[in-house]
Amino acid sequence: MSRLFALLLVVSATASGLAGPRPNVLLIISDDQGYGDFGFNGNRLVRTPSLDRLAGESAVFWNFVVAAACSPTRAALFTGRDHLLTGVWGVPPRANLRADEGRMPAFFKAAGYRTLHVGKLDCAKMGKMNPTAFGWEDYLGGGGYEHRDPMMWKPKDSARGHGWTADIWTEYALDFIRGHGDGPWLITLAYIIPHLPWVCDEKYSAPFLAAGCSKDLAACYGCIAHLDACIGRLLDGLGESGQDQRTIVVFLSDNGPTGPEVKQSGKDGFVTGADWEKRNAAGLRGHKAVVWENGIRVPCLVRWPGHIAPGERAAFGRAEDILPTLLDLSSVGEGAVPHQPFTGASLKSVLIGRSASAGAPEAFRIDIAGPGAPREVADVRRRRFEDVHVTLRGERFKLHAFPGGATALYDLSIDSGETEDVQAKFSEIATRMLGVCRARWEAVIASDRAFATPGVGVGPQVALKPQALARQKALKFTP
Repeated sequence: MSRLFALLLVVSATASGLAGPRPNVLLIISDDQGYGDFGFNGNRLVRTPSLDRLAGESAVFWNFVVAAACSPTRAALFTGRDHLLTGVWGVPPRANLRADEGRMPAFFKAAGYRTLHVGKLDCAKMGKMNPTAFGWEDYLGGGGYEHRDPMMWKPKDSARGHGWTADIWTEYALDFIRGHGDGPWLITLAYIIPHLPWVCDEKYSAPFLAAGCSKDLAACYGCIAHLDACIGRLLDGLGESGQDQRTIVVFLSDNGPTGPEVKQSGKDGFVTGADWEKRNAAGLRGHKAVVWENGIRVPCLVRWPGHIAPGERAAFGRAEDILPTLLDLSSVGEGAVPHQPFTGASLKSVLIGRSASAGAPEAFRIDIAGPGAPREVADVRRRRFEDVHVTLRGERFKLHAFPGGATALYDLSIDSGETEDVQAKFSEIATRMLGVCRARWEAVIASDRAFATPGVGVGPQVALKPQALARQKALKFTP
């Protein structure tokens, strides 16, 4: 009986993805790549063969949301928490991730992983504290949006590089992968494309110009093509080093595309009119910085050969779910390092068991710019629910609460473009979701952690008061 029991344990562990050595983790984040900026998502103009290949080998979450801008999404990814609770409520200077937030690499480092961050330093570096202060053993970071000859920030000997930034970062990650074949390791790779300005090698933009795209759209798609080529090299590098079978690859964008309403000047291009219709292939409403679907909805790909079966996942997922999921898949305990309570939930049951739903709580999101964005207020307690544009986004329904008190409810299962308010038809759902949305707002305010002022992110550890901790735990609402 003892041998049979041991065999059952091995079979159970293998089926759940826990057998053998811990997997490597490669988290790839693109910047401002919209829901429709992928070939595998129906865009017939853009060219993304590597991402199309990755999608074909991955679990693909279509019903997945991030935050409306880069810093809030990265705060959620790295902490497993609602970004407002981390102190991040916009882009710098509103991106002050609190010092007592446990970051992704710290968990993995405590479990014996080698850790590396490459790329955009948003929420990996805070103030004068470099990524090494938060669990990354090594890093190669960039400042601003320099797509060529970038400043390369490193723990030592920072210097200006030569060549295309995406290529430099990709090679640095590949060198790490080749040099750590015995694993396990964690790499967070944060590209800055296709964020403005759209600057790329002409070999990437020329095919789109030839296809009749405007100069700006061709440059945008050229940046995406360059990103795709880099991802192809990463995937090939994993295979060539024999590590693809034991590496979890996660890919997602940090928010939606820059919208046609955004005014730019000089070399910072943007698309409007017919070009916007081409780029917004899915016909979603809104754009980056707002909480309409095109601002917060992105596809998320998760690949782990032999453990995660490829195919679509209908389940709802959120940016804050990524860290709990990766810890769960890698058998790294949540208690590996001190951290604030997760508001994210593991999606392992959906990935390994292909459950229809992971039971993830509804996502609370807030406008980052525009009329519904929060303004600077000296006293956080003076912030009112009726002054901001927030949403409660669930698996099927999405409630908008607008400045001034108006609300709208959309059934995303049949109306992903958010065109028809169905409050009258689903009044009970609208009432419940509005109540939850308001409660989430009040819990955020009561936490004494939201809307941090400049500098607070690099301050001392912040002890949670018992009542604040209770408020945070109350954020784990069920759909």
